Amino acid sequence: MWPKDWTGRELKRVAIVGLAKNAGKTTVLNALSKLSSSRSLPAGLVSIGVDGEERDAWSGRPKPPVLVSAGTLVATAGPCLDADPGTWEVLEEIPVRSLLGPVFLARAVRPGSVKLAGVTSAKGIDRVLEGFQRHGARLALMDGAYDRKAAAHPLRADGVVLVAGASAGRTLEAVVRRTEEWVRIFNLPPCEDPLLKKAGERALLEGRPVGIVGEGIEPFPLPSLLVDRGRLTAAVESRPWSALAIPGALTDRTLSRLTECGWTRPLLLSSPTHAFFSLRTLRAFLRAGGEIGYLERARLIGVAVNPVSPEGGCLDPREMKRRIADVCRPVPVIDVIRDGIG
Repeated sequence: MWPKDWTGRELKRVAIVGLAKNAGKTTVLNALSKLSSSRSLPAGLVSIGVDGEERDAWSGRPKPPVLVSAGTLVATAGPCLDADPGTWEVLEEIPVRSLLGPVFLARAVRPGSVKLAGVTSAKGIDRVLEGFQRHGARLALMDGAYDRKAAAHPLRADGVVLVAGASAGRTLEAVVRRTEEWVRIFNLPPCEDPLLKKAGERALLEGRPVGIVGEGIEPFPLPSLLVDRGRLTAAVESRPWSALAIPGALTDRTLSRLTECGWTRPLLLSSPTHAFFSLRTLRAFLRAGGEIGYLERARLIGVAVNPVSPEGGCLDPREMKRRIADVCRPVPVIDVIRDGIG
């Protein structure tokens, strides 16, 4: 049976993104990998950061291993495979370097564990995914590193799982606020306007903001929006812009300045990976009449909660799940340890 999301759409590439460091991504990765294996759907595992190490590089605390079933594919550095001889059938070396050296694709011939060396570039992830497909992986699972969203890029994932752990805040209220902010910003709508889509594609191609005037597409007067308020105001007022496509990151400061300059027309970002503004600033922009959308966006297919923090604290599991479900509807919220996954 092919895996599907909560809307019934088939999934082939799933990214796992943590709300904070030590959120519990590895536990979710292991659960999804085990589920895939139980359904005879060989999974391929890759990480953006180093995952599966025995101890956290920052705190020195023990970390859960990345577990594999027989038939699971992995993309990692050679030394990580050498650490468990007899477990792996090396399939090929791919032209990608990880944090720990050249990357190999390998298939587990028996159950075991593995350290996944980080593949940090988008192009590298693409080559790994192509390799998984060549060697029969039916589902690719991409573990994102702390505070990075590259694996959640819509061109590389058709589904995203957010892991909200107790490590994301000192109180349940703080964790819920951070979860709501992430979900609301990630779920801004994809662009439906054909002309604005063309502007977005041109902005990416040229590496500069591109606007719409009437029925035409024109370069914005500034190559970057990271300028002082006076120059930004002059550029905003230079033409009767009806929308603006931004190829890079949109920060809290820039969005605030655009609001102050009176910009209330649609803004288009290439994807949620370029949204670096807060929910508070977003709401101020929306209240002023503005709109923000994405050229492409993956679907958020689930939120996994982890009430235990490696710092030693523990939130009430039922209350945490209930509160986070309230801000994530209709996206399913699960506790992998207490509910299982399916």
